[in-house]
Amino acid sequence: MIRQQDITYLDRKHKKRSWRFHQNPAISLCTWAFNHLDYVFYFQDASEDNGIHVPFTIGIQTPSQLQAMVSLDDNGAILMDATFGTNDVKFHLFTLMVFDAHCIGVPVA
Repeated sequence: MIRQQDITYLDRKHKKRSWRFHQNPAISLCTWAFNHLDYVFYFQDASEDNGIHVPFTIGIQTPSQLQAMVSLDDNGAILMDATFGTNDVKFHLFTLMVFDAHCIGVPVA
């Protein structure tokens, strides 16, 4: 008998396979970014600049998220949330949301 736990496991395994192009997560994300340039509005590979580590950075936004951000009126609000260590590769994750005059939030990046 198949349990819900089995379905969830297979779903997660399939989703990981859809973006893991390499064992190194940074290389996988670089590959994904170059295959999805229409969603990437900012990209910077990890590097060293005069002895200072510059982290890998990617900004992702779908066309509908861009439209939601552009349509924000002057009475709206913007919220940015940051997390660390909540994903299996320990990347920092930032979410940008806009709120309209009715306090309805939409993630935009």
